[in-house]
Amino acid sequence: MKKCLLIGLVIVLCCLSATAQTVYNLDSCKAMALRGNLTVQNKRLLVESAAEVKKGAFTKYFPSVSAAAGSFWLTRPMVDMDFDLGRLQTNFFSPLSLYIDLPSIPMQMMKGGAMGGVTAVQPVFAGLRIIRGNQLAQLGIDAAKVQAEMSEEEVCEQVEYYYWQIVALQEKLKMLSTLDQQLQRISEDVETAVLAGVTTSNDRLKVQLKQQELASGRLRVENGIRTYKAILRQTAQLPDSDFDLATDTMLMPDLPQEYYVEADAAVGDRKESQLLDMQVRAAELQTQMKIGEHLPQVAVGAAYNSYYMDVNKDNTTTNHFGAVFGTITVPISGWWEGAHAIRQCRINEQIARNERDHNRQLMTVQMQQNWNELVESYQQLLIAQKSIELSQDNLRMQHDFYEAGTGTLSDLLNAQTMLQQSFDSYSEAFVNFQVKKRAYLKNTGRN
Repeated sequence: MKKCLLIGLVIVLCCLSATAQTVYNLDSCKAMALRGNLTVQNKRLLVESAAEVKKGAFTKYFPSVSAAAGSFWLTRPMVDMDFDLGRLQTNFFSPLSLYIDLPSIPMQMMKGGAMGGVTAVQPVFAGLRIIRGNQLAQLGIDAAKVQAEMSEEEVCEQVEYYYWQIVALQEKLKMLSTLDQQLQRISEDVETAVLAGVTTSNDRLKVQLKQQELASGRLRVENGIRTYKAILRQTAQLPDSDFDLATDTMLMPDLPQEYYVEADAAVGDRKESQLLDMQVRAAELQTQMKIGEHLPQVAVGAAYNSYYMDVNKDNTTTNHFGAVFGTITVPISGWWEGAHAIRQCRINEQIARNERDHNRQLMTVQMQQNWNELVESYQQLLIAQKSIELSQDNLRMQHDFYEAGTGTLSDLLNAQTMLQQSFDSYSEAFVNFQVKKRAYLKNTGRN
């Protein structure tokens, strides 16, 4: 008997663990999104890509080393000739001197060879372009990091929006369950009254229609929860296909004044403002790079070369030599065109500054608008909360009237409908406040 009970307990525990849903809160959903969201991962990969560009720019500080090698082999010697020795006199002091015609000697040279060498060039002064190029590369890393942070904020904003939508729908589902229970009791009372002949079957039909309305509303809410859960799962990369959210009731949040900051002071904390500063700095560096293209270029270097030459069949030549050198390049005629290119870069600098100032002004207006929307959403939430209190009082009063026989069933059902509508308005206002709060915090440079 004990073994059967133990086995049964194990089976029950296994079934409970298999059907138990994983519960996530808002912070855990955000943490999962920051780890697994593909958009965030791509932005982080762009940071790594920018870091590789910076490493590549850093190599410009070191000598440029190159090696070259070559060989050749000719189908016929480069030098192919017969060397004529002429006539040779055998006795120069005798009157009987003899002359001998010597044969010609064939001469072939330079049929093949090989050569190779290594050259290293160290830039000494390149118009500061190497330094500016490294600064631009570092600026690219900083900009990629800011963009990655902006992507994280956007993903967290999306997660929070879907999270509160699910919370609101779950609270609506609870309210529908409460109203359905109340309506079930009313239906029992009406059924008793119809059987007793106190009321007509018309009241029974009204209750049934109201029950069908609640069932239809429940179906829409459940479908909405499934849809938003699927979107939240994809956005936050949640590993579980079926999960639940750890939420309490939608209590009134803190006053908006708890989050207020001066718009002018918060502009500099926004990620967009930081990117605008980087764009201005990038334009300045590009101007300095353009100036550097038209400054003298100084470099020193060293070379080592070796060659092998097949002179003829019996003679080969091999030689090795090294060299050091220095170069100075001064662009002269290039300054005619360069002056216009530099002036164009100066204009681009001013354009970047104007865009930064213009966008910062727009940001200030946007933050003020976000603040107004946040305050308005809180006021709407207060109104919705008051409507719920009045609807609850009205429902209790109509229920008492109906029980006492001084109220009609239609008034009682209408009171239920008003309470449901008031709660729906509160849920929508609550979600809207959370969304506006998140937007205000984000646009004032706060996570």
